[in-house]
Amino acid sequence: MDLLTFLPIFVLSFIATVLFTPWVGKLANMFDVIQYPPSEHLKRLPETMPSKKVSATTLEAKIIAARRRLEKHPMANWGGIAYITPFIVISISTLLLSKTINISPEEVNNYIFWFFGIIILFAMGVIDDKYELTGKTQIMFQMLAAFLFVLSPIDLDFLTNPFTGMPLIIRASEFTAQFGGVLLSISLPGDIFLFLWILVLINAIKWQGGTDALMEGNVFIALIIIFVVSFMFTQPASALFSITLAGSLLGFIVYNFYPAKIMSASAGKTVVGFIVATLAIISNAKFAISLIVFAIPLIDMFWVLVKRVIDYKPKSLFQLMLISDRSHFHHKLMKLGLNEPQIAIFEYTITAVLGCLAIFLQGTQKTVFVVIAWALVFLIILYVTLKTNDKR
Repeated sequence: MDLLTFLPIFVLSFIATVLFTPWVGKLANMFDVIQYPPSEHLKRLPETMPSKKVSATTLEAKIIAARRRLEKHPMANWGGIAYITPFIVISISTLLLSKTINISPEEVNNYIFWFFGIIILFAMGVIDDKYELTGKTQIMFQMLAAFLFVLSPIDLDFLTNPFTGMPLIIRASEFTAQFGGVLLSISLPGDIFLFLWILVLINAIKWQGGTDALMEGNVFIALIIIFVVSFMFTQPASALFSITLAGSLLGFIVYNFYPAKIMSASAGKTVVGFIVATLAIISNAKFAISLIVFAIPLIDMFWVLVKRVIDYKPKSLFQLMLISDRSHFHHKLMKLGLNEPQIAIFEYTITAVLGCLAIFLQGTQKTVFVVIAWALVFLIILYVTLKTNDKR
């Protein structure tokens, strides 16, 4: 693979998103897909549901969506359309037309169900940004997309043994079939773990998107790390997808960095979470890299879930996922006095340092560094939490 082959793709994705984003903002304003501050959003609820019978769960979903937002000026949603659309168009066009990136037609067929999953989540996100779907509905769409990826020929057959650095086979049984010329494959028990991994990372990424360009910038850095690793190990597909999405995200950050003019919302965050979760498999199970570059959102997610279980004692997983408060890491940093650009740069720095250090590690070194990285991020979150409690 030639590095110069991917540079035009990165630049094209960046320029396409920079040019497309203002039009998406106008579209969002035209259809009133606007993220209002909580105080104004709650006042507007009766206007958005005139003389219609609305279920309690629908009303609850709308109230929850308002409460978790910061008190900021109204902003256009649907930002995900601005960078997911160029990603899909450029990725598919490159797969089908490029002769410089060596991806065989047989391998291209492996990604058909992957793109179906992306499109399903994208459509769900566009609808959710307008009508605020319930948490149950969103999770059902996430499960459908994850199941489609599990059905694809891209299976989780092995992980690296953390003690020896050698492949550890986790394929006890495999089921295959043909559907319209496309191979379907389920590998057990690996694909069960893969299914859960996708759901976890989708929501971890979504929950990180609480301040301007926080999720977008962190994912951009992570994608650059994944691209470098994919390039080093000659994995053209994951290199293509990671650099294309990185270019699109960077173009969007031009408008999304503080003070943001447009928000990613569900049309972006949910799809991005799905893509980066599955890239760990497309790049031949680079789970260690993913665990390192996404250490902040993953540890923060587990921290928040444990706290909510203790505080609210939900009776089911769906109840737990419906709980919404301002207990995330970025909320705590804000309580300590950091503004949104400072929070973004602080988390960018952690992600970039950990990711750059992980690039050159091999075998058991990488496993040890995962433990070190997670311990470090955990201690940072613990320290910030204690300082927040002291200040309160």
